[in-house]
Amino acid sequence: MTRLRKNRPTAIAGPALIIVCALHTTVGVLASAPALAAAVADGWYGAMTIELEVALWFLMTGFFGLATGLAATALELTGRLPWSVSIALLAIALIGVAAAPVSGFLLVLVAAALAVVQSARGQRRRGSVDSDRRAPLVDEPRPSAPEGAGLVHAPRSGEDRE
Repeated sequence: MTRLRKNRPTAIAGPALIIVCALHTTVGVLASAPALAAAVADGWYGAMTIELEVALWFLMTGFFGLATGLAATALELTGRLPWSVSIALLAIALIGVAAAPVSGFLLVLVAAALAVVQSARGQRRRGSVDSDRRAPLVDEPRPSAPEGAGLVHAPRSGEDRE
C-alpha cells in the first residue's frame, strides 16, 4: 500500500551533516586511538599534548557538527531552516575546501548546498502559505453595526465616576 505524501517538509541537510560529522569523529578516534587511550588512562584532565591536538580537532568539530546537524534537522522538519544557518554552513565549507581541498570539507560542502536548497524551499513554502492566509476563507457579509457598538466606556482612573 502506498501513501500519498502530503506537502510536508523533509530533513535532508541536517541528516547529511550528521553523517559527515559522525564519519569525521570516527576517523579522528580511530587515527588517534593510542594517544586518546593514554590520555584517558592518565585521567584526561589537562591531557593536552601535541599528539592530542589532532584528536581534539576531530572530536570537538565532529561533536559540534553533530549538534549542528541535529538542530538543522529539527529546523528543516518545521520547514524553517534560516538562511543564516545555510549561509554560515556554506561559508565554513568553502573556507575548509579552500584550506584543504582534498578533505572531508567536500562532504560538508554537499551538506551546505543541501541546506541552501532547503532554506529556499522553506521560503517558497512559507510564501505560498502567507498568500493563502491573506485570502479570505469565506465570503461572508460583515455586520453593519456602528463602530464601537456594544462597547462599554469604562472611566479611566482619575475621571469622574457618576
